[in-house]
Amino acid sequence: MSVIPNSPTLVAEENIEKIRAVVEIAPRVHRVILEKKDRLPLQGEMFENDKGHQIVLKQKLGDGAMGHVFLTEVDGRSVAVKTEKHSTAMLPMEIKVLLITMRENCKHFCRIYDYGNVRREYNYMIISLLGRDLYRLRSEMPTRSFSINTTTKIALETLEAIEELHSIGYLSRDVKPSNFAPGLRDFKEHKTIFMFDFGLAKKYVDRENRKLKSRGEVGWRGTVRYGSLNAHKRLDLGRRDDLECWFYMLVEMHVGEVPWRFLTDRAAVGKAKIHAREEGRANFFFKLPKQFDTILQMIDSYAFETRPEYRQIKKLINEIRAENNCPNHIHWDWQTDESQYSELTEAVSVMSDMAILAEQGATNVTDRG
Repeated sequence: MSVIPNSPTLVAEENIEKIRAVVEIAPRVHRVILEKKDRLPLQGEMFENDKGHQIVLKQKLGDGAMGHVFLTEVDGRSVAVKTEKHSTAMLPMEIKVLLITMRENCKHFCRIYDYGNVRREYNYMIISLLGRDLYRLRSEMPTRSFSINTTTKIALETLEAIEELHSIGYLSRDVKPSNFAPGLRDFKEHKTIFMFDFGLAKKYVDRENRKLKSRGEVGWRGTVRYGSLNAHKRLDLGRRDDLECWFYMLVEMHVGEVPWRFLTDRAAVGKAKIHAREEGRANFFFKLPKQFDTILQMIDSYAFETRPEYRQIKKLINEIRAENNCPNHIHWDWQTDESQYSELTEAVSVMSDMAILAEQGATNVTDRG
């Protein structure tokens, strides 16, 4: 099944329930039967959805661990087509999350225009196009870091995105810079940071909106560099864990690295994160505003079921901005005079490529639940 709305802005309201019903029964990875045709599409390929619309995969924008991202058009607007092998079946969760965020008018999430599968060979999802992700943008800086102005503005935008995700009853469980990107100037969305890639997302509430209890030890999930201490203990993750990953991401953005950047062993990285809280705390926070220490203390104090104090954390970030005379208007470090040209050719986000995954410590999951 797939739906292409008449307007590229929103999926028609009457289709929401029908689409959600299909997503709810989408098979999990371990239930999918591998087929000989199981494959990824190639650049230049064309397919027809069940509404008779022809979709041309014009240009490959990125290679990921699970699939490819291509450029195409919907109603004259450039959009991204995220694809995966039919057997992978991680897109259903992403589709589910994006449908709900659209219904709730969330600010920091891509629009979804269409989804489906092609001859049971590969699955696809057509979503709004974004700019380069935050990991790439930071890596392109001369110092491999962002100014306090850009770091704190990113902090506010990404925290708001995480809060929106939590507000609809979902956890990311894989918060990292390569899963955030600014919108495009061409679409007047360059001042907004968007969150994407929800392959590891999970509901933390039941159908009656009651908080689910921790399942205890369930296995590793996430990305090693940014994973929370609970992830290293293989414990069930909650909202606090998304914020801990977010915190490490901010440290890396402003300082240029985290102390465990060159470690690859998962256990060694976990020990380094503990060291940064204990004997190495002074060095860890040396180049950071004092409010960062307070924020980590807050996050570490939260229990599994605790609702994070988003407003108080935002207040601390705004204190940093005030102390550093950060301007109210948004001007990102990556913006230059040359940024007035069309960014469509530079839109290479939406899915992390293999090089980024390799450097960060590849996303891994040992339990799909």
